This record gives sequence, C-alpha cells and structure tokens, in this order.
Amino acid sequence: MTENYQNIESHLEESGPQKIKPFIEISKDKTSADIVIPQHPQVVDVEDLLKEADVVYGVDSELVSTINKSLYDGLKLNERYQIARGKKPVFGQAGELILRTSKPENVILSSEDLTQVDYRVYKQKLLSLAEAEKPTAMIIAPTKGHDGMNVHGEPVPGADGEEVKLILGSNAYQQGRKVMSKIDGLIEYKKERDGTIYFDVSEIYLVKENVDYSTGNIDFPGSVIVKGIIKAGFEVKAKNEVVADTIRGKVIAGGSVVAKQGIIGGSHKADIEAGGSVYAKFVQGANINSGDCVIIKKSIFNSEIFAEDSIRVEGSPGTVVGGSLFAVNFIEAKVFGSESYAKTELALYSSAKSVKTLRELINKRFNISKNLLRIDAYLGNNRDLVSSSATEDKRELINNLIKKRDLLRKDLLEKNSELKKLQAKLTVPIDGRIVINKEIWPEVRVAVSGKFILVKELAKKGYFFFNKDEGIIEYKS
Repeated sequence: MTENYQNIESHLEESGPQKIKPFIEISKDKTSADIVIPQHPQVVDVEDLLKEADVVYGVDSELVSTINKSLYDGLKLNERYQIARGKKPVFGQAGELILRTSKPENVILSSEDLTQVDYRVYKQKLLSLAEAEKPTAMIIAPTKGHDGMNVHGEPVPGADGEEVKLILGSNAYQQGRKVMSKIDGLIEYKKERDGTIYFDVSEIYLVKENVDYSTGNIDFPGSVIVKGIIKAGFEVKAKNEVVADTIRGKVIAGGSVVAKQGIIGGSHKADIEAGGSVYAKFVQGANINSGDCVIIKKSIFNSEIFAEDSIRVEGSPGTVVGGSLFAVNFIEAKVFGSESYAKTELALYSSAKSVKTLRELINKRFNISKNLLRIDAYLGNNRDLVSSSATEDKRELINNLIKKRDLLRKDLLEKNSELKKLQAKLTVPIDGRIVINKEIWPEVRVAVSGKFILVKELAKKGYFFFNKDEGIIEYKS
C-alpha cells in the first residue's frame, strides 16, 4: 500500500511548498499516542507510522482509515488526532475505619484531624461513647486494583488499596473486621499525617447530677461527663475531656471542655483551663484559657479569653460585649461592643499564652517595684544607717532589709529582661484577622502584633488586619 501511495504522489506532485511527513507522538506515560499532521503533509500510510512507533494497542482503526483517505484526497486535516489510547491502571481505594457508636453525646464537638490547617475548618470529632464488649468501629476492606496497558502493548502495573494502618490502645481489640471495646468509655481517635489511626477507649467518670457538696471536687485520669452543673466554688480536673451542662466553677482539662448550655461566672468568675478547644452555648463572666479554639454559639459577655488558635462566636445574636479576647489566627463574631459603648478589647498575637505570661510578669514587676519603694523609703539611699547606738534587733532588721532590697533589684532586672524578650516575640507581624460579620461599636480596642487602635465610629461588616508593609492596622469592609 505504501508503494501505491508513493507512486500516486509522484504523478500528482506539482511545484509548491515542501511536504512534510506526519509523525506519531507518544505521551510520557505511554498511555496515549497522537498523530501530528503538518500543514502540508506527505501522503503516507498511517499504519506504517504506527508500526514504526511500535504502537500496537488501543489503535482507533476507523480513524486510521479516515486519515489515510483524507491524505490521499488532499483534504484539510486538524493538526493532531489521538490515534491510540492505552488502558490506565486501577489503584484500589484504601481501607477505612468507620465509627459505630449508638450513644453519641448530643453536644458540640471534640478534637479532630490534626492535619487541618485552614482555620475555617474546625478541628472536630464527634464525642462518642463506646459500650463494653460491643463493636465500636468497622474496618472497611480496601478495594482491588488492576493492571493497565500502554500503547506498546506493555502492562502498566496497578495496585490494591492499602489496609487501614490501625494502632489499638489497651482498651480496644480487633475481632475480624470489627473493633471492640473492653470497657464503657469515651472513644479516642487520632489520625496522623501518614494515615496511621490511633484508636482507644478511655474511661469516663460520669456524674449524673451536679458537682457540689455531695460530690466534692473531682480529679480523674480520664474524661469527665457531668449531666448537671459544675457549681461555683467546685473544681473538676481531668486528663482528657470535660463535658458539663453548665459550668460555674473551675475546670482543668488536658483535652477539650464542652458546656452544653453556658459558662457563667458570678461574684467569682468561672475559670476554664483547657489543653484543647472550648465549646459553649454562651459565656458570661468567665476566664478561659484554651490551647486550641474557643467556639461559642451565641454570645460572650464580660469575659477574658485566651486561645492559641482562634475565637469564634456564631449563631444569633453572635455578640461580644465587654472583656478581652486574645487569639492567634482570628477572632470572629457578628457584633463587637454595644450601643452603650462597652469597653471591649480584641487582640491577635503570635501567642495568646505569651500575652498572659506578659501580663503576669507586669504584675510581678509592679509588686517588686512597690516593695522596693517601701524598703527605700525606710532605708533611704545609704547603707550607713546602723549607728553605734542602735539596738541589736534594729541593726539585724536593717541588714535584712538591705539584703532583701538587693535581691529585689536583681529580680527586677531579670523580670525586665524577660519582658523585653516577650515584647519582641509579641510584636512579630502575623497574618490573622478580626472579622466583623455585622458591626463594631465605638470604644472597642483592637490590637494586632503590638499595634493598637480605638474604634471611634460605628463600622459595618469587614475585618481588621496588620499591613506588614506599612506597619499599621487597617480595616477593610
């Protein structure tokens, strides 16, 4: 056939542009082959081109015939056609672990996938209870993979999906593809960056009523669930999570803290120390320190909150009135401040914990300075205060005060040095935002990376951020 085409071409050839031979181009992964047609193509047999390129699999025979005929008839062709297509390999889906719990706590949420970095995606996991000797999770088997084929007729290996990488703690065991719990408890689930899942069940101390004089303070090496109120003046300490209906007292938790209703202080503020996130319907008169996020459903009133990630007030009315909020990534609510111009402070720093430490250092420095002033007022500026006529007790008192003054001065220098280091750390520019979803009232103080502004006029929906180029806080609506 090739010889016939060449003979025909030689008889019909007239003077004109030089004709170029079409060619086969194969993709890098060898799963596709195209025929490339020059502007002025020679008449060739496409089958011969395919043989030269060793393309034997997935050839579109109908297209081969069409191109051959078009070349012979001198018809206009596109620049490129896919002439052969291989079969791509199939990679099986990895196995999965699916929780099967019949008693999820109808609350907010606990901690979740630590690989998430987008602050708008909450680190969440349903806080679920497991029952002894019953399935708590199912291991879903991976799917099979299949080999493919490239255009040269060579196999392209596929692969089966991988089994779940599962590490079971001491209170869980595997039975076939079921994960069973040895105890009644709280499911602990953590997925590492490499896909490995740690799964265990921690023991729970369940308080069916209030934490008060009938229970006393609680210190438990697991998680604590209180079906009632943690009363003012009482403390719950837990290694993991603490869940309560309402918190009026003090909670110290290594994990998350959840108040289904609210965190409410009175003459003494409610006090929360959480290594994880804090969730509540509303907060009033509270001190909260969170190692992660603080997420409130309705409102925050006259509270001091430190969060190492973010603070968000969602739902309605979505207000923050009075108090101080310190976070790292963002603070967000519908309304900040009030019509009565309640003084409210919003601040973003590289570390909320460091802000708290800074405040404590300032208070310590103030107390040291106050004590030094008292000693100096008594001693004066001279050490020669002990006259020969002074009693032995007075001489001893003065000598002790001089020694104490020297120690306080040394301590003051150390505190000043620590303060400078912290201040340098806290003035590092950050990319956080203070987001207003409706309005912000006057007398709200906004701070980002050590810079401050006081809101003077009512402003509508927008956000504050730190302009690194200008070194100032800006508001963008």
